[in-house]
Amino acid sequence: MKLLTAEQFRMADAYTIQHEPISSVNLMERAATRCYEQITNITNNTVYVFAGTGNNGGDGLAIARMLLKSGRDVRIFICDRENAMSADCKTNYLRLKKLNAPVNFIASEKNIPEIAPDSTVIDALFGTGLNKPLEGIAASVAQKINHQTCTVVSIDIPSGLFADEHTPPSCITVKADYTLTFQRLKRCMLFAEYALNTGQIMVLNIGLNETYMDSLPSSFTLTDDETVKKILLPRKKFSHKGTYGHAMLLAGSKGKAGAAVLAAKGCIRTGAGLSTAYIPDTLLTIMQTAVPEAMCITDRSSDYLTTLPDLSSYTAIGAGPGLGTQKQTITMIGELLKQAECPLILDADALNCISMNKKLLRQLPENSILTPHPKEFERLFGKCKNDFERNEKQIAASVKYKAVIVLKGAYTCISTKDGKCHYNSSGNAGLAKGGSGDVLTGIITSLRAQGYSAEDAAVAGIYLHGMAADLAVAQQSEYSITATEVTDFSGKAIRMLMGR
Repeated sequence: MKLLTAEQFRMADAYTIQHEPISSVNLMERAATRCYEQITNITNNTVYVFAGTGNNGGDGLAIARMLLKSGRDVRIFICDRENAMSADCKTNYLRLKKLNAPVNFIASEKNIPEIAPDSTVIDALFGTGLNKPLEGIAASVAQKINHQTCTVVSIDIPSGLFADEHTPPSCITVKADYTLTFQRLKRCMLFAEYALNTGQIMVLNIGLNETYMDSLPSSFTLTDDETVKKILLPRKKFSHKGTYGHAMLLAGSKGKAGAAVLAAKGCIRTGAGLSTAYIPDTLLTIMQTAVPEAMCITDRSSDYLTTLPDLSSYTAIGAGPGLGTQKQTITMIGELLKQAECPLILDADALNCISMNKKLLRQLPENSILTPHPKEFERLFGKCKNDFERNEKQIAASVKYKAVIVLKGAYTCISTKDGKCHYNSSGNAGLAKGGSGDVLTGIITSLRAQGYSAEDAAVAGIYLHGMAADLAVAQQSEYSITATEVTDFSGKAIRMLMGR
C-alpha cells in the first residue's frame, strides 16, 4: 500500500469528488460519520469540539452535530471568525445554527474555555495541509488541551504535526490519546518521536478512490498481508532439500549460544532446504541438542569465530547474532565481505565489527542486507537529530552502497538501492526483547537462500516475523512472549498468508 503526501491526499479527495461523483460537503459528511462511529465507542461523557476554519474544522463541526443529535452534551468552539471559514466548514456551521446549537467563537485567549476533567476533546483545528507551526489562538488552544486530564481525539492528524516532514520540538502540537486518520497512515505516524502526539491510531475508510491513490507516484509503502501474499511462493510437489537452498549462519560466542540457536530456528522454520551453523567449538553440543535439524561446523577457537570456513556450497550467509567484536572476528568479517559469492545478511555484531572499521562498508557486496537497530545504524552512518533525518540517511546509505537496509523499530523500515522505503505494519512490543533480532536474521537468511530477491526477502521476512509475534501475543501477552515462541508461530503465519 502506497503512503501518500498531504498534497496527494488532497488530490485523492478531488479525484473522488469528481469521479464518484460526490460533493465535497458530502464527502466531509462521510468522513465525519466514520469519526462519529469511533468516538461513540471511545467515550460517553461531555465532548468539547475545538474546530478550525478549514476543512478539518468542518469535519469537527459535522461530528459535533452528529453527537448533538444523539443526545450528547457537546460544547463547540471555533478558533477564528466566521468570515474565515472554508465553504464546507461554513456549511456545517450553518447546519449547527439550524439546530440552535450554541457555537462559540474564540476571538482571543480570554475566550478559551475551561475544560471539565474527565471530558473528551475533539481536536479539529488543523489537518494534514498544515505546513507552518501553530501560532496565536490555535497554539494557545493546543496548549490548553495538552494541560487537561481528558481524553483527546484528533481528527486525521494531531493539530500542529506536519504530515510529511519533521516537526521541530519547539513547535506546539496537540498530544492526542486517539488519532482518527483518513484512508491511510501519514508518514509522520510511523516514527517513534511522534507517538506521544498520535496516541492510538485508527485508520478510517472514508471511500477515497483506492485505484487512483495506487496510481500516484510514491517511494514509500506500507507492507500488509496482500504485499506478502504476492511474494511468497508455494512449495513444489516434485522438489527436494536442494531446491530450497543452503543457508549458512555465522553466529554465537561464549555465553551467547542462544543467539546462534534462535537464528538457526528462525532459518529452519521458514523453509531453507539446508541450514548450517558455523559456531565456536564450545557451542557444538548446545546447538546440536537445541536444533538437531541444523548441521554444524566449528571454528578452531572454542570461544569465538576467528576464520572463515569454505563458503562455496551456500546460497545465502547470515552473520552477526552473538558473534562478539574480538579483533580476530572483525578481521573475519572483512574476509567474509571479500570472499562471499552468495547473498549476505549482516546483523548485530557483524554490523558492530564493520562500524569499528568503516572502510569495510566499501567492500559490501551489492544487494547485501543490513539489519541494524537505531544505535547500530548510527554507529555505521552517524548521529541523527530526528527520525525523518535518520530515514533520509538510511535511504541515502542504501543507494550509496547498493544495499537493503532494515532499520528495526515499531514500523521497521526497509530501504532499497533504488531509493524505495517499505514500512512494516506487523509486530508488537513483545518483540522488544533479546533474541528477536536473531530470529529475524535467520528468517531473512532462509528466504534469501531459497532464491528470493534481497528486497522481497527483507519485506516478507520482517512481516512474517512480526505476524508470528502477533499470533503469539494472541495466546500469551506482550510481556511474556519469547523469541522461541516467535519461531514456533512462524509456520502458522506462513499458512495464513498462503491460504492453507
